[in-house]
Amino acid sequence: MLEHRSQQTEAGLNRQARCKIAVSLSGQQLIKQSQSITVGSKLLIVGFITAHKSNNGLSQLVLHAEQIEFID
Repeated sequence: MLEHRSQQTEAGLNRQARCKIAVSLSGQQLIKQSQSITVGSKLLIVGFITAHKSNNGLSQLVLHAEQIEFID
Protein backbone atom coordinates (compact mmCIF):
# COMPACT_ATOMS: atom_id res chain seq x y z
CA MET A 1 0.00 0.00 0.00
CA LEU A 2 1.39 3.38 -1.01
CA GLU A 3 0.36 6.52 0.85
CA HIS A 4 0.81 9.99 -0.61
CA ARG A 5 0.70 13.22 1.41
CA SER A 6 1.51 16.69 0.14
CA GLN A 7 0.41 20.29 0.19
CA GLN A 8 -0.83 21.64 -3.15
CA THR A 9 -2.07 25.01 -4.32
CA GLU A 10 -5.43 25.06 -6.07
CA ALA A 11 -7.12 28.29 -7.18
CA GLY A 12 -4.67 30.21 -5.00
CA LEU A 13 -5.53 28.23 -1.86
CA ASN A 14 -3.38 25.69 -0.02
CA ARG A 15 -4.85 22.22 0.15
CA GLN A 16 -3.75 18.99 1.80
CA ALA A 17 -3.59 16.17 -0.76
CA ARG A 18 -3.72 12.60 0.58
CA CYS A 19 -4.45 9.21 -0.91
CA LYS A 20 -3.67 5.52 -0.47
CA ILE A 21 -3.34 3.11 -3.38
CA ALA A 22 -2.42 -0.55 -3.68
CA VAL A 23 0.80 -1.25 -5.60
CA SER A 24 1.42 -4.33 -7.71
CA LEU A 25 5.04 -5.43 -8.29
CA SER A 26 6.22 -7.89 -10.94
CA GLY A 27 9.74 -9.10 -11.60
CA GLN A 28 12.60 -10.10 -9.35
CA GLN A 29 14.35 -6.70 -9.48
CA LEU A 30 11.31 -4.75 -8.25
CA ILE A 31 10.48 -7.34 -5.61
CA LYS A 32 14.09 -7.26 -4.33
CA GLN A 33 14.07 -3.44 -4.35
CA SER A 34 10.80 -3.32 -2.43
CA GLN A 35 12.28 -5.31 0.45
CA SER A 36 14.35 -2.28 1.51
CA ILE A 37 11.33 0.06 1.62
CA THR A 38 10.40 1.14 5.13
CA VAL A 39 7.53 3.24 6.47
CA GLY A 40 8.27 6.87 5.69
CA SER A 41 10.51 6.14 2.69
CA LYS A 42 10.20 8.75 -0.04
CA LEU A 43 9.79 7.07 -3.40
CA LEU A 44 9.26 7.84 -7.05
CA ILE A 45 7.20 5.06 -8.58
CA VAL A 46 6.70 4.94 -12.35
CA GLY A 47 4.03 2.71 -13.80
CA PHE A 48 0.38 2.68 -14.74
CA ILE A 49 -2.95 2.68 -12.93
CA THR A 50 -5.72 0.17 -13.53
CA ALA A 51 -8.95 -0.76 -11.81
CA HIS A 52 -9.16 -4.22 -10.23
CA LYS A 53 -12.45 -5.69 -9.14
CA SER A 54 -12.30 -7.13 -5.62
CA ASN A 55 -14.14 -10.22 -4.39
CA ASN A 56 -17.04 -8.07 -3.21
CA GLY A 57 -17.46 -6.60 -6.70
CA LEU A 58 -16.10 -3.15 -5.90
CA SER A 59 -13.45 -1.57 -8.12
CA GLN A 60 -10.15 -0.52 -6.57
CA LEU A 61 -7.38 1.48 -8.22
CA VAL A 62 -4.03 -0.33 -8.36
CA LEU A 63 -0.67 1.15 -9.34
CA HIS A 64 1.38 -1.36 -11.37
CA ALA A 65 4.98 -0.36 -10.65
CA GLU A 66 7.47 -0.57 -13.50
CA GLN A 67 10.25 1.38 -11.77
CA ILE A 68 10.98 2.37 -8.16
CA GLU A 69 13.48 5.03 -7.12
CA PHE A 70 14.35 6.20 -3.61
CA ILE A 71 14.43 9.99 -3.33
CA ASP A 72 15.92 12.17 -0.61
